[in-house]
Amino acid sequence: QAKTIAIQRGIDNLGERYYDCAINAMEYLDGLSFIVAKRKE
Repeated sequence: QAKTIAIQRGIDNLGERYYDCAINAMEYLDGLSFIVAKRKE
């Protein structure tokens, strides 16, 4: 449960940064890829 919450927070944080134009689409996708890859380890 805690791991799922941490992953969701990471995704939410990326989304907020993207919609606030703090990061571009490529940085957003890279961040999502990193979160998913980290989860599989």
